[in-house]
Amino acid sequence: IRAVGFTGSTRGGRALFDLAAARPEPIPFYGELGSVNPLVVTPGAAAARGAEIGRGAAESVLLGMGQFCTKPGMLFVPSGADGDGVVAALEETLAAAAPGTLLTGGIAAAFRTGTGQVTALPGVDVLCSRAGEDGPTGPVLVQVEAGRIDEDLFEEQFGPFAVVVRYHDTADLPAALAKLPAALTATLHAEESEVDLAGELFAPLRDRVGRILWNGYPTGVAVTWAMHHGGPYPASTSAEHTSVGASAIRRWLRGVTYQNVPRALLPAELREEGPAGLVRRVDGHLENA
Repeated sequence: IRAVGFTGSTRGGRALFDLAAARPEPIPFYGELGSVNPLVVTPGAAAARGAEIGRGAAESVLLGMGQFCTKPGMLFVPSGADGDGVVAALEETLAAAAPGTLLTGGIAAAFRTGTGQVTALPGVDVLCSRAGEDGPTGPVLVQVEAGRIDEDLFEEQFGPFAVVVRYHDTADLPAALAKLPAALTATLHAEESEVDLAGELFAPLRDRVGRILWNGYPTGVAVTWAMHHGGPYPASTSAEHTSVGASAIRRWLRGVTYQNVPRALLPAELREEGPAGLVRRVDGHLENA
């Protein structure tokens, strides 16, 4: 084994990361670990389309029974009637969802334990908790005031779970977002008229995530050149690489330089004529062979 790719929990991934680094000959470990993927709803967006955002966020949380690594796990919603509309639609959609089966019994047990610990924290209000019957797992939704968020809420709960964070003033958002651990994604629901506010929020988000979404939902991941599915630790162990997308193959490539090597010993791609249609850089210039 010369390199490892991993998707899973922070605890499990870190154990493997340490093993890879401790080998007599260490190897690269490309881990995609836990991620809370914050989603921010601005006052303007809540007023203009609060119910729509709430339903869309709930559907994103429920996708794959909440087992997408890009699930929005922490939703920042303004206090007041407009924010209440977002939360009501979110809660209603989650409460109507049928309980389902998680990938393994161990994952289901960890979900029950983890969400149980969160719901027991001081200042946490339980909005929705559906255990289901005969073992299926139902969605869990909790709410907390922005001033009460701390590291106990930052651990990803792998399953249909989300935390609603109610904020009173947009001026408090940049500091709150800066507290969050790094994530794969961050989503901002805002109106075009709020571009100044959006700019203030982009600054802390850009430093903490690998992908920023505008008025969308993060669970969609495409195999394209533009996709970046990674982020600073603990979202991933190698922030410059993506685990999904056309450039993901670069994790498994290793560079070799041929210096002053005779033509007969060069790979075909490095010979003067080159294979037909090959795109390469010669003396710093891109060209088609």
